[in-house]
Amino acid sequence: MEMQSLKELPEIFTTSPSSRKMISNALKTNRVRRLARGLYTKDLDTPLENYVRRHLWEIVVKLYDEPILDGRTALQHGPANDGCIFLVTSKGRDTVLPGVTIYARRGHAPLSGDSRTSNGVYIPSPARALIENMVPSRASSRRVARTYSQDEIEVYLESYLERYGEGGLTRLRDQVRVVGQQLAMAEEAEKLDQIIGALLVENNVLPEVAGRTYRDKSRIDADRLVLFEKLLKALHEFIPADRPVSPIDSASNELSAFYEAYFSNFIEGIKFDVEEARDIVFANKFPEGRQEDAQDLVGTWQVVSDTAGMSSHPACFDAFLRQLRTDHASVMQGRSGKNPGVFKAKANMAGGYVFVAPEKMAATLKEGFVMLDELKGGFRRGVFAMFLISEVHPFDDGNGRVARIAMNRALSADNQARIIIPAVSRDTYLAALRSMSKMGNETAVIRMLDFAQLWTSEVPWQDWSETFRILEACNAFLEPDEVNERYLRLERPR
Repeated sequence: MEMQSLKELPEIFTTSPSSRKMISNALKTNRVRRLARGLYTKDLDTPLENYVRRHLWEIVVKLYDEPILDGRTALQHGPANDGCIFLVTSKGRDTVLPGVTIYARRGHAPLSGDSRTSNGVYIPSPARALIENMVPSRASSRRVARTYSQDEIEVYLESYLERYGEGGLTRLRDQVRVVGQQLAMAEEAEKLDQIIGALLVENNVLPEVAGRTYRDKSRIDADRLVLFEKLLKALHEFIPADRPVSPIDSASNELSAFYEAYFSNFIEGIKFDVEEARDIVFANKFPEGRQEDAQDLVGTWQVVSDTAGMSSHPACFDAFLRQLRTDHASVMQGRSGKNPGVFKAKANMAGGYVFVAPEKMAATLKEGFVMLDELKGGFRRGVFAMFLISEVHPFDDGNGRVARIAMNRALSADNQARIIIPAVSRDTYLAALRSMSKMGNETAVIRMLDFAQLWTSEVPWQDWSETFRILEACNAFLEPDEVNERYLRLERPR
């Protein structure tokens, strides 16, 4: 009867109160072998380590209810090199098997995105697996670290990007945000979101070296870092005037934002009469043959007139890059040939001056952002952000306008007056930038922008007719040629 009962058991089985005596006798007579406490096999020939590896998941479901792969096991789908596997189970009980050790912890039950295999093991979604791998862990003398290091996570994501493309990685990023809430692991999800975001940016900029830029110092423009450090030091030492802005009504914001967009485009050679520009922005009347120029003006206006959007500066590098692309996409929305919102893939220059090479752009921007993050106050941050973007020139076109938007966003976030650079000051502004770029003359650019902010803060942006009259009296609309011929300059409002 006992032999018949043993034959009826599956090849791998666990004990029960009714079978304990029978199995004990079978073990003593070498008719079964013990795999772990309470777990046996009727296979008598296969080396146990080989047997365990071959039947690992069948063994796992015999030992645990609804086991979910965890940590590095969730990403490798198998044991680590040292034979460790990690699980989430209802019972946090470890099990030692021949050649394999199972480390189980209590955790969240299966989510809707987790998949159950035919043998009963749950494989977590990539989003869940990665979020849970964001919890730091340490290796010990007994076993490998439960979770991946950040470098290992980045390598995994690079492989994911190669396999599923940017669209697949973007979908994964969206899933991370949702699953992070389900697991109550929002902090880990946010950190993972930033890593994925940086990888997506690098892939957009440098598809041939995706995921490697920040870890390779050769991909940083060292000469530009010298310039940035020099400006950083000067801004630390500079004490800007406090020029706070009073709460303004929507009409005043509309007026000042209009001239901010108007003059920012003038600097780039896009010139309209003021009334013509007003019709473009507020009546959607585009001059024949100038659709793209008119759309540039509207796109810039849409960004700078957004009070809420201009009142908060990016909190991290990933957000900084997203903001750059969003601003550029708006400003250049009418020029599909200039790749709105897409970082440059080819080198660019102006007047023979070559900007940061595409393959060094992402890492150089990141180093610059680290410096930007050190600065306090809207003026310091604004000046540095403007020069950083201007010097890197991350897009095919529209870089100057995006740089000035970033400058004024930093000022608005600190409740300081923005900087509007009128037509009369165009050449002075560009000369100050060139002086900083070519000779490291940080004084010129700081002084120029300081005066421009003072001037902007003194203009009463309230009534269209009155403001136009004041701007005319200040010589704001004069073109550089007229200024030089008549020895005129920008005057302060009286």
